[in-house]
Amino acid sequence: MQNLSDAVDDAVARTVAIIGLLGIALIHILQAPDAYTEKGYLGALFTVAVVAAVMLAAAMTRTSDAGAWTAVGGLAGLILLGYLVSRTVGLPGATDDIGEWTEPLGLASMVVEGLLVCLAVGVLATRRSAVEGTVPAQGRRWRGAAAA
Repeated sequence: MQNLSDAVDDAVARTVAIIGLLGIALIHILQAPDAYTEKGYLGALFTVAVVAAVMLAAAMTRTSDAGAWTAVGGLAGLILLGYLVSRTVGLPGATDDIGEWTEPLGLASMVVEGLLVCLAVGVLATRRSAVEGTVPAQGRRWRGAAAA
């Protein structure tokens, strides 16, 4: 059973993840019309990102399992990777954004996605260290059968 501090940490992490996922959805909703205009497949990818982010945000209201956190980090990481590729070498048939690093919504997207990747990795690493019986970053020790 979790102690109160662990439960609060989990609630805060999930809340930040939900807000970040909804931020990703909002940013991509605002950019979707331009993405559809540029290339149809980009608009479709933006729509998939919005739907996936909203679904994960809903899932995070009910669960905090490793699979959900992996999905949060994976989605944010894939979107961030797509953004970086679009600004460096370009995407197939869409090279207009190469070198365009100052777009406000793009910068906001990078910040939110980077935060979610770091948060998901942090949560998963803390849980892994707890399962292994090592000292997590917060300095708390896992109280497993060996400690009883």
